[in-house]
Amino acid sequence: MERLPKHYSVLNTIADLKKYKLDLSNAEHKKVATNESTTYLTKLLSLPASISSVFSDTEWDFNSENPNVSANIRGSKLKINFKKYKSIPEEVIIEIKCLLLSILLTPEVFINNRKKAKKKSTTRLATSTVLAHVKSGLRFLDTLFTVLEVKLGKEHIEKIYLSLTQIQTIDYKETAKVHTNTYNDDLKQFFSYIQNPYTSEHIFGENISAFDPYQFSWKERYEKKISSQVMPNWAFEKLIRTASLLVHDFLKTMEEEVLDSYVSRYESQSETQYCSKAGITKDTFELYRAHRLLSANYSEVYIESKYGIPEELINSKNKYNLKDMTAFVNKGKDKKISLTNINNQTAIISYAAKYLIGQYTGMRPSELSVIDLNTCLIEENGIKLLRSHVFKGKGTFSKGLFDDKWVAIPIIEDAIRALKILSSITQRSLMFSSVHTKKTNEKEIQQTSVMISHQLRIFIKFALPDNNLEFSNYMMRHTLAYQLYRLEAGLPLISFQLKHLVNTVDKFLSRGSTSDVTMGYGGIADILVESQTAQSLRKQSEIEVIKATADPDGNYLGGKANEHKERLKLAFKGYMASGYSKEEIFEAMAEQGLGVINVGLGYCYGSESTNDSLPCIGSLKCNPIRCSNAIVSEANAPYWREVYSTNLANLNNPSFADNKEQIKEVINEAKGVLALLGHGVPDE
Repeated sequence: MERLPKHYSVLNTIADLKKYKLDLSNAEHKKVATNESTTYLTKLLSLPASISSVFSDTEWDFNSENPNVSANIRGSKLKINFKKYKSIPEEVIIEIKCLLLSILLTPEVFINNRKKAKKKSTTRLATSTVLAHVKSGLRFLDTLFTVLEVKLGKEHIEKIYLSLTQIQTIDYKETAKVHTNTYNDDLKQFFSYIQNPYTSEHIFGENISAFDPYQFSWKERYEKKISSQVMPNWAFEKLIRTASLLVHDFLKTMEEEVLDSYVSRYESQSETQYCSKAGITKDTFELYRAHRLLSANYSEVYIESKYGIPEELINSKNKYNLKDMTAFVNKGKDKKISLTNINNQTAIISYAAKYLIGQYTGMRPSELSVIDLNTCLIEENGIKLLRSHVFKGKGTFSKGLFDDKWVAIPIIEDAIRALKILSSITQRSLMFSSVHTKKTNEKEIQQTSVMISHQLRIFIKFALPDNNLEFSNYMMRHTLAYQLYRLEAGLPLISFQLKHLVNTVDKFLSRGSTSDVTMGYGGIADILVESQTAQSLRKQSEIEVIKATADPDGNYLGGKANEHKERLKLAFKGYMASGYSKEEIFEAMAEQGLGVINVGLGYCYGSESTNDSLPCIGSLKCNPIRCSNAIVSEANAPYWREVYSTNLANLNNPSFADNKEQIKEVINEAKGVLALLGHGVPDE
């Protein structure tokens, strides 16, 4: 933030605290303060803490100066109630208040000392983030002084402890053993604030006791695990396919154009017709919409003028009788319509569309919550973009790609079109909104991350009924980055949409929008996640490649498969004899860059001396069915599945009628390899 003269005045007043503390360090002075210290205390307590709070207030509220924060932040996350921490002496609370104001007014001083990787260009700290750190620290200090009260007595604490500088290292260490809250990043950052040289010089007047909280025996310790942030490959594939098919089926039912025709390539492999099973047709959808709007007290004039009201809903008295509406809807029909089934299915379609948008953009929950269906799609230089608003971590691209704008690949456009149709029922403009119909006088509110997660979990439960994915909103962002790293390493999965995403990003950037550097898979992934997470995810993808291609216990097919496996066993035997585990060897191989290889349809173990003709260049013939020199591993399976799916879809395409026999041959080729690898495929 830009510092104004009044901010310097606040900082100067805070810097005088050490003089005040020295004056009151004697217990007798605590009862009778000097005129000078009394004047100072009056000045300190009257300092503005925020637009609506002063220093002396027990609760500070920062909502007024942060009007544009996301719904997830607004409210209690921008307030701090110091009265909650009853065991902390008043003098220490004053120190913490001074520290909090100093962090907010001079964030660049405290960022450099934080125990977390941050971009060098970062000079700001979000108010909600700082408050989370300080609240965590206050909870710890409340426990610490509670422990001291039990040991020394409350009266002694009130009489002696005037500053955090009087707390000894052993006090922090002992508190860690009994503190019921988790030792996490928030608490870690708080400790970095109180150990900052600026704090010692300008607030405490001296250093606090040295300690390393990471070395303490914490009762509860949080350790971030990258693996839990990423969906398993099978789950990602299943969710993407199911969501795509739900949206595809709904748009076709509504007789709308489907832009992502690729979905139809695996439509025949899955049991779809979701709408038909739920009783949804274009006609029943219109009936259901009218029913929902009438039930929400929208006027007949409004509904008729905007959507029309089907005649089936009019009773013999030419009125709409909601109590008997189901009977009117079903009158004369062979198959009865269940309004409940239609309601449940439209909700699932809505959640599926929202999942696709979240998964293929990698947006944060705060960004998803403000997407407006009526204005979100824009076009720049012939490229469709999805517009939202970034509240955190603005990017470096001059035209704002991944920074208020994201490329809208066809599947995203299809999802948006489906949501627009469904919004005619809910009458809501925000993409991530409730599926209940908004009352005519109801104000639409942004969804919090908890509400967004709730909706997506319902879809995930529908698509993966027997699996607990332990889903979180950020899992979509990390999974997208991970899948892009996998593609870069040569392990495709749902590769068509991901390739389309990368190609569109590259096309947008190459039109003078920004960056001279071509954005590949890994480049986009690097933008999505912080540097530490990016390094871990990239390494994780490379280890996956190595395990698929160089695991001595892996499954390899082909004439030279045994030779390949024996070479690997021999190499691993030597390493393991030296005390390394298999996992450690895989990690070392990844660190040496062995995972960055292109995994194609197979590997060739042919020798130049065995054939005087041109060398084989692989392609479909690079498989053990065709060539004894070919090796195929699990890493090649996604390529063969894509060959199978694409050609299966083309089999009945009139455009390829002249190549039907060749297509069948390719399908059988791919089917045979997949069968050898243990991947069953349905008969075409």
